[in-house]
Amino acid sequence: MAEPLRPLDDLRILDLTHYYNGPYATFLLSHLGAEVIKVEAPGYGEGGRGLFRRKDKPYGTPFALLNSNKQSITLNLKSDEGRALFKRMVRKADIVVENYAAGTMDSMGLGYEVLRAENPRLIYATSTGFGLNGPYRNIAAFDPIVQAMAGVMAITGEADGPPMKTGAAVVDFLGGVHLCAGLLAAIRQRDRSGNGLMVELCLYDSVIPTLTTFLGAMGMGLTDLRDGNRASGGAISPYNAYPTSDGWVMILAGDNVRWTKMCGLMGLPELASDVRFATTGARSKNRHEVDRIVTAWTLTKTRHELFELMAAADVFCGMVQELPEVMADPHLLERGMLREVDHPVLGAMTIFTSPVRLNSEASIPHSTSPALGAENDRIYREELGLSAEEITGLRDRKVI
Repeated sequence: MAEPLRPLDDLRILDLTHYYNGPYATFLLSHLGAEVIKVEAPGYGEGGRGLFRRKDKPYGTPFALLNSNKQSITLNLKSDEGRALFKRMVRKADIVVENYAAGTMDSMGLGYEVLRAENPRLIYATSTGFGLNGPYRNIAAFDPIVQAMAGVMAITGEADGPPMKTGAAVVDFLGGVHLCAGLLAAIRQRDRSGNGLMVELCLYDSVIPTLTTFLGAMGMGLTDLRDGNRASGGAISPYNAYPTSDGWVMILAGDNVRWTKMCGLMGLPELASDVRFATTGARSKNRHEVDRIVTAWTLTKTRHELFELMAAADVFCGMVQELPEVMADPHLLERGMLREVDHPVLGAMTIFTSPVRLNSEASIPHSTSPALGAENDRIYREELGLSAEEITGLRDRKVI
């Protein structure tokens, strides 16, 4: 296997992020080669360490998944000594990333202007729920709160049911991807100008583009935008999750060519020219009958049979896979997106890697998620020149 490209291997990131949003952005950057040093609170570390943690383990699966390729030090940024040490580290850093509530870093005396004075080439990234300005600036935000505010819940769920959040943490991870993109652009800008800059990411902003389909439907005058697994406003049919003999499949055959192919697969070629179903508009109007006909057929086959039939006919179809099936998917394993590892803390587990591939090579983690403060001695001794006695004193005073 060729040596993987690591285009960011000359960059050092001080990572103050927690939970999902910020850690995913730095995860992506670490898999592109950046040195990522997590700066965590002494004693308990960032909040993500406690998620789904067994009593006998120092952290749970989410932390392990999002923090490979990273190092960890502990530092109390609420103490004068801790802030002074952090400023010294900033002088040797390229990027500082944080996803605290708006104004938190300023309140600790470590805001952008302060850190830029220490290092004019510093790229400072901040990710908040609702941004650094605007009437919602100080509202606390987690993924489902932003989903609610951004209209995601209003368009998710059955037509006659309540609004629902998505199962996946789409806001946090979309925010992480956007934050990573902003940082890559900032690196390019600094290379050209020599000066650092601020990158701001707002979770509320980042989710708005996902509404594109529904905004299109709204622009056409469609009003029934929450309709379960169907297309927005019922504009396309068949477009739904259909039961099979052993589970469910998602089928999308909205255009006339694919509908004609599907009619042939169902053994009902005459439906392609039936006035009730011959056009996109007719199928939309009669979508309940379309779903009844398709369901009667899909129930006679398994998920895999339908998946293979549809793929061969170039009709969009996906099996509804349960999470254990996804994490054992041979396609993801062959591509290297999933890897089976023997984690030194959590044991045998399947991890995901970065979706970004350079020269078609899958990303290979070079280290597992770090123990809290694992690099304290090395960083403080080798990078800042502190003696063993000074480091011990910092520990005793709970600075590190």
